[in-house]
Amino acid sequence: MSSRCMNPRKSLLPALAAAAVSLLPSPVAAHAIDGGFPLPVPLWLYLAGAAAAVAASFVVVAIANRRPRPGTRRGAPIHPAIGAVARLILRVVGLAWWYGAIGVGIFVGDISPLPAVALWVGIWIALPIMSAVFGNPWPSMSPFRTTFAALEWLAERGGMRLDSGLRYPARLARWPAVLLLGAAIWAELILPEGGRAATVAGLMIGYTLLTLVGMSAFGTVAWLRNVELFEVLLGWYGRIGPIGRRSVAAELCAECSEGCDAGNCVDCPECAVGARDSERRAELRPWLRGLTKVRGAAWSDAAFVVLLLVGVTYDGLRETPVAVLLLSAVLTPINAAFGLTLATFLLVDTAILLLLYAAFLAAFTLVAIVTRTLQDDRSALATTAGAYAATLLPIAAGYLVAHYLTLVIQSAVWLPSLLADPLMSLSPEIGWIPIGVIWYLSVASIVGGHVAGVALAHRLALLHAPRRALLVGVPMVLLMVGYTVMSLWIIAQPIVVEPGVGPLQAGIGS
Repeated sequence: MSSRCMNPRKSLLPALAAAAVSLLPSPVAAHAIDGGFPLPVPLWLYLAGAAAAVAASFVVVAIANRRPRPGTRRGAPIHPAIGAVARLILRVVGLAWWYGAIGVGIFVGDISPLPAVALWVGIWIALPIMSAVFGNPWPSMSPFRTTFAALEWLAERGGMRLDSGLRYPARLARWPAVLLLGAAIWAELILPEGGRAATVAGLMIGYTLLTLVGMSAFGTVAWLRNVELFEVLLGWYGRIGPIGRRSVAAELCAECSEGCDAGNCVDCPECAVGARDSERRAELRPWLRGLTKVRGAAWSDAAFVVLLLVGVTYDGLRETPVAVLLLSAVLTPINAAFGLTLATFLLVDTAILLLLYAAFLAAFTLVAIVTRTLQDDRSALATTAGAYAATLLPIAAGYLVAHYLTLVIQSAVWLPSLLADPLMSLSPEIGWIPIGVIWYLSVASIVGGHVAGVALAHRLALLHAPRRALLVGVPMVLLMVGYTVMSLWIIAQPIVVEPGVGPLQAGIGS
């Protein structure tokens, strides 16, 4: 949730664009800290250095790893008692977090910022970061799993069944999750008053009903694996983290042993485990190990991961001069057709988001086509796209940290006071965090995420074209280098000052 105040410092804004900017809603700033960091050298040197670091990492990885490594070693198991206690705590926290936010939104009302902080910062931003850093807590934390299990228990007591027995259409894959992700991004960044307590409570209630009905209609396995947004979202990010989950039936089922232990496969119908979280065993593994075990990913998975990148890129892009140019270009024809109304501004914002997504998806598709052409085997294009999309996840996680770090810190400081008094609407100041620290952490997280993506992409190239892995990896590396420069430039706009330019001249803090 970043500020929609766009900086016009280097261009003359068309009147319509200026009017549109002034009427756009203003949610909490992603960079919740004032002031600018004066760069010791020009920004282009940082961008060039970051691009060189990512490119050099590709050379180093290619030289150090010349043979494919299957990576079939298992992680170290965590004691079952520790896992049981952790699951119980997470279930309680998940129920209190989700339904507590709904309750505050209904009974306390719009005067409380707690529902917006709980959903848009806590679940939407903080949990993905936690999943990437530690592991995916959602299978135990999910209020939908716990609620549906309770409803099933009650139904069984009454001699009924909640499962209608409908078969989930296999051709849908995870496209419903892609649509839900797009809707969530739209609700967070574009929906007017999307941070109001009543709006947040309404969204959460609607999504709860949708999920419970879907689980009842198509079964918990199919719905959670393919549709439920947070299962898919946090499952993908959880593959980065060092805490994984393995099914007790992994030794009996090849699908389970290859996928479920990474944390993204919800359940395996072949081993009749069902959706019971108690049938999982937590384990410790190296970071990124889960991303080496991706099986069966296809176009819907690629579209989902690319949309993750687009969401945070779009949010950051609105704080740059480019946003004003895009807004002016899109607003003029739409205004001519529909007039200058609030609906026009919503349509313009939505159109820009869709155009950005189309551009990102087209670039990734082109890279997937070239990569498949260079490979020794002739895998289906959907298989190649799904496999290489997984290499973008560390990049998405790195950008997520860089873009929202200060907002997450601010909300963590704010949360105890909000829980004690949900009416406390004044967010705490975090000016004690040096802006230089924020800048260098942003650089490190973005570059680190890209380096990890390069390593994963080279591993895939070794598996599919061991004789010319270096050549096969070049298209993906070029895409990553380009995104490194783009993402760092976007992150820099609201927080850094070029040498010889004062903060007021740069528009920072104004």
